[in-house]
Amino acid sequence: MLLRRAGTPKPELRTPNSAGSDFRRPRRGGMSLLEVLLALAIFLFALIGLGQLVSLGSDRAQDVQWLAYASVKAQSKLDEVIAGVQTLTGVGETEFDDDPDWKWALTADADSTPNLFRVTVTVSRTRPDGSRFETKLSQFVFDPLQRGNTDGSSTGTDDGTGTSSGTTGGSGTSTTGGSP
Repeated sequence: MLLRRAGTPKPELRTPNSAGSDFRRPRRGGMSLLEVLLALAIFLFALIGLGQLVSLGSDRAQDVQWLAYASVKAQSKLDEVIAGVQTLTGVGETEFDDDPDWKWALTADADSTPNLFRVTVTVSRTRPDGSRFETKLSQFVFDPLQRGNTDGSSTGTDDGTGTSSGTTGGSGTSTTGGSP
């Protein structure tokens, strides 16, 4: 127990007055305006980053779709070369008949083995931003005009000794004999 000496004044309790004093209210829980603005700035920067990621992701998804489509187109042209519908001469950039947005080119380089060619089909398209999307498909192809012969003579001539029939493309038309 504390004893007080006589004559010592009692401690005075301070109360707020209208003239102002150093008495302050107890601090309430919550966030200050500065903290709210800082949190909002961090959120907005994160939102901008996420927007860029979504945009990049959609561009990559478009490239994957185009890669699948271009691969089918390139394989189709390569099949035409193997079947003898398309000649083994180089072809510059040409639009596809069914889709003018896509272009194709063909190179056929002779190998050291007779009648064997390295055929490369390039399928391309211009992106909306102006850059170029391109895919290439290469394969060694035996000259279709030499197929089936051991003497080296051509089998695709229209000399009346042999004919073949089949369909080309998806048109359902029939072709007989002759070379393309």
